[in-house]
Amino acid sequence: MDQADVMSLDAQGTAPPIRRTAPTRRTHYKAEIASVSPNSSRNTFDQYETCFLGVSLENSNFTTPKLTSMVKWISRRFGRCTVLIGDSIHRLTLESTQGMPPDHARERALRLGRRFVEAEVKVFDEYRESTDFTFLTCGEVQAGERYAEFHGKLRAFFDEDEAFRSSVESFGHAYHRKRADGISEAEWEERIRVSSDYFLEEFAIFACLKERGLPVMVYPGSFSTLSEIAKGEHPGAPEELRDLVVVSLHLKGR
Repeated sequence: MDQADVMSLDAQGTAPPIRRTAPTRRTHYKAEIASVSPNSSRNTFDQYETCFLGVSLENSNFTTPKLTSMVKWISRRFGRCTVLIGDSIHRLTLESTQGMPPDHARERALRLGRRFVEAEVKVFDEYRESTDFTFLTCGEVQAGERYAEFHGKLRAFFDEDEAFRSSVESFGHAYHRKRADGISEAEWEERIRVSSDYFLEEFAIFACLKERGLPVMVYPGSFSTLSEIAKGEHPGAPEELRDLVVVSLHLKGR
């Protein structure tokens, strides 16, 4: 789940309801495969019974029409799917882009996660006859001991391996470069640091899900570092990430 565009607070500093993206001419979408990592799994990934769908909060790729296209695509290929709600890690996006205090950012991120499920559960219910959809939050995964172990390994790998560190940081550079006007060098460096923290936490969560028997990740976008790991380019990464199949979807408007 890449870092998402975020909403501002209202005048009282409280979270407004989730707002829908302004209507466009395209209200129907078709999900198509953009890439599969490793490439050797492109024609075999759907032989697995189960997958997980990563959901980024406040992200334009998760409006109801786009979400529906992904759920429909999954329902044709997998018997079970865990919907991973990126709630707790979204606090880092809020801290980085809105300057929210950590406690405030975490509370808001968890609330946004609950609201997403409440707002979109009907999309998943429509396809439950073919696929068993269950919900899991990043916060729930991060509460486990295995998460802490994976995160510690990834943090050490990030500190020790220049190629891995450069790959993770380059993703943050690409994201924040579009939003860098007028910020100081110190603030820029802080945003890159927080972005790296985001991805390390996220990757540790993915490793936990792979260990729990979810071998395929589905997401509407690219994960350059994660795809590199799946291709074998970062052999020091946890085995669970090296064995993960990453399916990136393209959502085509119709």
